[in-house]
Amino acid sequence: MMLRLNLLLLVLLVICAVGVVTSQHRARKLFTELDGQQEAARKIDQEWRELQLENQTLATSGRIEQKATQALGMHSPEAGKAIIVLLDGEAPSLGAVKP
Repeated sequence: MMLRLNLLLLVLLVICAVGVVTSQHRARKLFTELDGQQEAARKIDQEWRELQLENQTLATSGRIEQKATQALGMHSPEAGKAIIVLLDGEAPSLGAVKP
């Protein structure tokens, strides 16, 4: 009877030990995965900041005017040839010329 109890306790001890090892391995694996995901998030965040900076650079009025002149052959209208159309209810801004 005592031998069976000891064997049962030994089997339970081995099962518990295997469970502890398995859970520690899983925790380490999940931690490694978490670390990788955090690194990926940092890279995406850095890329987002770089894209924002590039967007601000490309959207400057000087850059747009340069592209319009070079790529599309556009130019500013001559003085006096510009016509500003005001819609009903809009107040003219400074420098606006009424037709």
